[in-house]
Amino acid sequence: MTKEVIIRFDHVTKRYDNDAVVLDHVSFEIERGKFYTLLGPSGCGKTTILRLIAGFTEASEGDIYFNGKRMNNVPANKRQVNTVFQDYALFPHLNVYENVAFGLRIKKVKNSEIDRRVKEALRFVNLSGYEKREITEMSGGQRQRVAIARAIVNEPEVILLDEPLSALDLKLRTEMQYELRDLQKRLGITFIFVTHDQEEALAMSDEIFVLNQGKIQQSGTPTDIYDEPINRFVADFIGESNIVPGKMIRDFEVEFAGKVFECVDQGLNQNESVDIVIRPEDLEITSWNEGKIQVKVDSQLFRGVHYEMICYDEAQNEWLVHSTKKATVGEKIGLNFEPEAIHVMRLGETEEEFDKRLESYQEAGYEQ
Repeated sequence: MTKEVIIRFDHVTKRYDNDAVVLDHVSFEIERGKFYTLLGPSGCGKTTILRLIAGFTEASEGDIYFNGKRMNNVPANKRQVNTVFQDYALFPHLNVYENVAFGLRIKKVKNSEIDRRVKEALRFVNLSGYEKREITEMSGGQRQRVAIARAIVNEPEVILLDEPLSALDLKLRTEMQYELRDLQKRLGITFIFVTHDQEEALAMSDEIFVLNQGKIQQSGTPTDIYDEPINRFVADFIGESNIVPGKMIRDFEVEFAGKVFECVDQGLNQNESVDIVIRPEDLEITSWNEGKIQVKVDSQLFRGVHYEMICYDEAQNEWLVHSTKKATVGEKIGLNFEPEAIHVMRLGETEEEFDKRLESYQEAGYEQ
């Protein structure tokens, strides 16, 4: 199936008057009908990308295309996008109906058409019957739905969401994640969602762009990014990781923690220095003698569904372990793991180089 690109950034740079570079030659493509997440720490450039797409700010260098047409100088009101802001930006003096209808009234749409589209939008977000309700009488989750209804009533091709769940409590936030994902699928509209919450990004997205210091560090599906982080930043930012120094002995053999282990990585230089990533849930507790690595338990917490332990090996590498088995602080235990659980990261590797190496895994018959 041929992909349909709706938005394309071509070496886009954004700098401000003090010459501070917020985005640094960023290039990517957004396909129609998918849920994308821009993920990264504060100041990484994710909201700037949203503002560039919306037309709220202009690129310093590079080109932005919408459906194949350059739109650098197209004003915000001429773009087929709508934004849902963090604070929802609703009008407190207008009721739900008038908040949703506001943009249509500005465009001088006929009253009959306004009525049809407002009611349809409210039905999509499960707010039918709330037309006369005052905004001040709505809960946080309901206000968010009103903001989304106001966005979709204009029938945009892209909806931009700038951390819209951050003001909600944990339970409501989780509920709204499901609702947003379901809404996107029903509408078939491209969603571009900004967050710094890794779990939120992994749960909701078709594809994730991980940003840091104005550059896209890695892009891909949630599974790709979680299982195959390209560098130490991504591995550390997406979920919890054990990252230890190692050395690639040869294809399918790597050394770390003073031992040589079988792995599924290839295409690196012999004796090349690398970083090793093993996720804490991929470590299995066993007896001291039976473990591939021997460690001492330094601390332990009960997290409800598993125990979380911090352990140290003889080389003083720290190991985070998630297990349903309980250990004792001070106890010496063994840790086992499968070759597929070892992820080898080449120091300073680019995403293009990483993708080529990943292709070699697949040609060799490995699923990574």
